[in-house]
Amino acid sequence: MKATRHVKRRRQGSALAIILIILLGIAGLVALLNWVIMPLVVGRGRETNVPEVVGLDRFAAESVLVAAGLGIGETRGSANTQVKTDYVISQEPAAGQRVKTGRRIRLEISTGAGRLKVPRLDGLTVPRATAMLMEAGLSVAGIESLRMPEKQVGQVVGSRPPAGTGVNQGDGIVLQVSSRSGGFPMPNLVGMASPSAQTIVTQQGLVVGEVKQAPSDEPAGNVLIQYPEEGMFVRSGDTVSLIVAVPVGKK
Repeated sequence: MKATRHVKRRRQGSALAIILIILLGIAGLVALLNWVIMPLVVGRGRETNVPEVVGLDRFAAESVLVAAGLGIGETRGSANTQVKTDYVISQEPAAGQRVKTGRRIRLEISTGAGRLKVPRLDGLTVPRATAMLMEAGLSVAGIESLRMPEKQVGQVVGSRPPAGTGVNQGDGIVLQVSSRSGGFPMPNLVGMASPSAQTIVTQQGLVVGEVKQAPSDEPAGNVLIQYPEEGMFVRSGDTVSLIVAVPVGKK
């Protein structure tokens, strides 16, 4: 009889333990739902306004987006003459739109004006100068022969536009190459006495054309104006016109 009662008590104790375990499991599940799962679900549904980041530098823009609970999406660079380098040109989605937190915002960043500088090519061979232009993202638009007897034939002596000039990627550059004949830059004659200027003109293979006079306080006979002007591209046989000074009151 006593043995039967003992078995019954053991069975009741086991049943109570099972019930207690079940209750603790339910309590744990409720806690998990309340403190872990529900915040995640609610958080995923939270929305926010996209802040304005156009006009900010990229680092400030990224900080503003992260502070708003948003992410950084695709960032691409674009040449822009109006927006400084590394500043935001546009954003997607636009400022003011309501989006889910965590949404990634695409940014377009200025790479500046996108202009290149013509490299210095003086003293190079034509093949080397061509290769340097290609490496710089430029091309050869043509070759001009300059009559420069003091330079080695075939040597690059300059370019059009000249070195340091800002150009767009892919622009063509004219190489100026020394030769024994051909064109050359017009020398400066202004300020010289007319006979000396005319001697230089003929020595360069040019022709003295019309010589006019103009009243001036400069020494009489000095060249006031020349055409072609200094630096203009001329060739043997071209005509040069001069205006020389005469005392004021005379003509």
